[in-house]
Amino acid sequence: MTPSKNKQPRPWIRPLPERLVNKIAAGEVVERPASVVKELVENALDAGADRIEIIIEKSGAKQIKIVDNGCGIVEDQIEIAFSRHATSKISEFEDLDRITSYGFRGEALPSIASVSQLRMVSRPADAEVATEIVYEGGVLHSKQPVAAPPGTTLEVSNLFFNTPARRKFLKAESTEARHVSRVAMALALGRYWIGLTYSLNGRKVFSLSPGQTLGERVSALLAPGKKFIDVSGEMGPIRVEGFVGLPDMAQKNRNSQFIFINGRSIQSSQLAHAFALGYGELLPRGNFPIGALLLTIDPTEVDVNVHPAKTEVRLSRDREIHDTLYRLIKEGLRQDGLMPTLRMPDRTPGHSDTGSERSPRDWPSHKIPGIAQRAGGNTEFLDEIYKGVSPAAEAAPGVVRVDTATGEIMETEPSTAEPPSGSATSLDSLRLIGRFDDLYLLFQAGHELLVVDQHTAHERVLYEEMLKKMDNQGGTAQQLLLPVQVEFSPEQMIVFEEAREGLIHSGFGAEPFGGCTVRIEAVPSILSRKSPEKALRTVVDDIASLRKAGFDLTKAIAQSVACRSAVMAGDRLSDREAVGLVEQLRKCKNMYSCPHGRPTFIKLTRTDLDKQFGRG
Repeated sequence: MTPSKNKQPRPWIRPLPERLVNKIAAGEVVERPASVVKELVENALDAGADRIEIIIEKSGAKQIKIVDNGCGIVEDQIEIAFSRHATSKISEFEDLDRITSYGFRGEALPSIASVSQLRMVSRPADAEVATEIVYEGGVLHSKQPVAAPPGTTLEVSNLFFNTPARRKFLKAESTEARHVSRVAMALALGRYWIGLTYSLNGRKVFSLSPGQTLGERVSALLAPGKKFIDVSGEMGPIRVEGFVGLPDMAQKNRNSQFIFINGRSIQSSQLAHAFALGYGELLPRGNFPIGALLLTIDPTEVDVNVHPAKTEVRLSRDREIHDTLYRLIKEGLRQDGLMPTLRMPDRTPGHSDTGSERSPRDWPSHKIPGIAQRAGGNTEFLDEIYKGVSPAAEAAPGVVRVDTATGEIMETEPSTAEPPSGSATSLDSLRLIGRFDDLYLLFQAGHELLVVDQHTAHERVLYEEMLKKMDNQGGTAQQLLLPVQVEFSPEQMIVFEEAREGLIHSGFGAEPFGGCTVRIEAVPSILSRKSPEKALRTVVDDIASLRKAGFDLTKAIAQSVACRSAVMAGDRLSDREAVGLVEQLRKCKNMYSCPHGRPTFIKLTRTDLDKQFGRG
């Protein structure tokens, strides 16, 4: 006889107790002490406060105190404020489509009160006394009149005292303090005109007076004394008010990068991408720009009702907003003039002082001894540099040009001797005055000293030239006398197959030859002096790395070929070659950095040097 099975009791569906509901909600709203600070200060801002004080003890786990001079809460409303989904911000369904306040869900106060010991004292300006209300673990303990100035004071003590599991998952005190500090900075930037004071463990971190401009506040909070670039403007669906740092102020994380939509600090990978994309190749890989961008968008185009923490939003025209932000940042950087304009002599066709003109192609020429060999034949950076040169310039010994087929530096009639090292080669306001360690070229431009990195400068020129050729599907190729084969790993073969068409456009002639073997019949001319197998393998590995970093395939190929072809440290350029390199660099769309984001040159002013020598 089969024994009877014990029947499980039938599960009944029933509403959860209010206190349990608040604790569940607290898990979403109150992730850590920084969340409490954010919610309470945003409530103060919604109450019209223009002076707010944030006081934190033990990273907020012990106490969070927020003092504001807002409108306050009347006595018969203060208890209602701790009811779930009670709010003064919205009243009907349509209000969700045009939210302009920070809060609107009515969850913050009951959620915080349910996991802490909370005391609130609030007084409207027209009330004679304030009202004090105290909660512990979501239970009302007392409510009484007290003396207090107009405004609201909130004290949150012993956060998560009744949920030890949540308290256990708090990070180290220093980590939690960093989160609180970043939230305080975001709140101060989002409403930059209010006065805000932030103290941590008895130490005043910052005290910001009301009435500041956004530029003043960005500088005070992110990098005191540093220059920031104004990227304000209105375009398409958004108006932007913002200041961003120079490329050399970039950091390895986004801790000093703030993006706001209608005053609300938000997290958006798409807008963060636009932020960085505006810098293009001015930023080294893995670095992030700093600054604050305040976007104003029609509230009907923004959905902030995505998550209880309200740090994520949905945008109805997200792609258009992304592209607009990118263009505004790019334009702001361009107009600011990060580097001085390098003025070069007028060598336009037809410019002549005396005599007739000849094409540089008619000049007798020879290869400068040693340069092509040391640089691996990869010196395609002076292509037709003196096209249309005047006879006066043409008569000078050693005028430089480049053979576009081989990439080798070519010169007119050989000069008997190269100018002495350190002599000044003049190009109007730009003069070569020396070099350092066969890598850095030193130029004087008026009262400024420019230090040019010959490798990154050459890489930039080659990169832009390679992009042009690939766009025209006409990379210059060097056919191999005998084809060679290279064996790839399966991962490398996948990358090769993906990049195959682009590699062909760059000048590689390479086809699959069974399995993971590739047959190479041609290489880009500027790589012709390198081992074909090693060149292709290196470029494929570079492409794989760059693609992981989000680079466009065509740009990844051009960047790799340019990097592997550029002159290196130790490849000594003559004075004329150095001058020619800078003139060709000047013609680039972006002369300020190599494709990796490293600067092509830096600027030192007389003031910079005076500071180093203690002159003021």
